[in-house]
Amino acid sequence: ETLSDPIYCPSCKRKSKTLKQHTFAKLPRVLCLHLKRFDAANNKKISDFVSYPASNLDMGKYLPHWCEKVVSKESKDSDSNEVDAESPKVLYDLFATVNHRGTLNQGHYTSNVKCGNHWYHCNDAFVCDAGEGNGEKEVLLAEGAYMLFYLKKDRK
Repeated sequence: ETLSDPIYCPSCKRKSKTLKQHTFAKLPRVLCLHLKRFDAANNKKISDFVSYPASNLDMGKYLPHWCEKVVSKESKDSDSNEVDAESPKVLYDLFATVNHRGTLNQGHYTSNVKCGNHWYHCNDAFVCDAGEGNGEKEVLLAEGAYMLFYLKKDRK
């Protein structure tokens, strides 16, 4: 989100457009993403489909020292001479989801868990295959994803 008022930059000694951004100081081994699915102000559930990757979620660009623009030396007066700094790859693989079916006031939670290379659907005391093959397609297309759990990949 671009802020409406230019902000003074002590590095270049001028006011410039500024982007509001969220960053992580340090990324955890297990990353839990909680999706906003409830709108309490309007008393309703947000049921929009959310697409998310099963593997190689790259969080490196959200580290603060990589969320920067580098100004090229040719021209300091134009915004078009800014380029993204190279960010490291910090990759995560999905290993579990929590899904909610129902309304804001009532509903039911289920989960999907990856064990080895196979996905399982957990519904109270019942556990079954999440779908055909290894079940990944069904997990990614399931309605009501509410929480996503990712495991950081080891650097090689």
